[in-house]
Amino acid sequence: MAGLMVGFMVLPLALGFLIAGLVRLANTVRSRGSARSAQARSLGASAATGVVGLTATVAWLGLARGLNEDIRLSTLPALGCAATVLTAAVAELTWPRPTGSVRTASLDPRRARRPAWLSRLVVVGIAATAAALAVGALTAASDGRSFARRAGDVAATGSPYPGQSYGVVVGIAVTVLALATWFAWARVDARPALGPGHEDLDAAVRGASMVRVLRPAAVGTLSTAAGLWLTIGATVNQVTQNLRMNDSRTPQPPFDWVQNLGFVAITIGVVLVLLTLAALLSGSPRLPREDAAPAPGIAEVGA
Repeated sequence: MAGLMVGFMVLPLALGFLIAGLVRLANTVRSRGSARSAQARSLGASAATGVVGLTATVAWLGLARGLNEDIRLSTLPALGCAATVLTAAVAELTWPRPTGSVRTASLDPRRARRPAWLSRLVVVGIAATAAALAVGALTAASDGRSFARRAGDVAATGSPYPGQSYGVVVGIAVTVLALATWFAWARVDARPALGPGHEDLDAAVRGASMVRVLRPAAVGTLSTAAGLWLTIGATVNQVTQNLRMNDSRTPQPPFDWVQNLGFVAITIGVVLVLLTLAALLSGSPRLPREDAAPAPGIAEVGA
């Protein structure tokens, strides 16, 4: 079942990456000079991050068969995207250093132009995950992996539920993703500039690198949070329905506040799914097809 679910998720992603890669390849072929070299490196880095991310996603399910299936699935987005983000950080090490005599115009640190939309989505994903884990820990049954509800002498339970048993592992996975994102973010800022005379090109490729880091970070945190909230809502609703069938004293809708909170959790989960899709489909800065030649005696970009 887990393999089938991942297959439905991975195949559309792989197809989307392939189409986007072909479009960028065509744009690279039409570019010239330093811009072509930069586009080729950026395309190679994007291809590497995509391949590693998809491979890590599939490999995690196979390598972690000793773990509970619910734990494997709940940690899958964060760990797969963490591998993607770390690959993006390693790709920053492949950019060439300027050669020749280097003229320094400013001592200000270089900062990548961070996509504000993706940055906010990462924060939303982390906050939503933390909130879901807190709600799950406070409302789970004593076993830490199910939700229980009682009406009189009748009780009903349902699982999976992100209580302490699942929450600790998921929290660790999201923390790994957050740390990987911070590390990759720092690597993008620390990468040497392409050299004087290439400022516009450097800003463009640095912005594309930041998108390459923040997009999987946003997808990983948001999809993890979405899965948690949808699981909370679905399990609460299932337990309430079972209890209602066995005991007429169970509050009826729309006055059952517990079930109403379950519906709120489902709504939050759906919104997070939509935000995940928005992050996945977010575009990268368009790289220039031509780059102005640097002034004589100024460092050139290595091939």
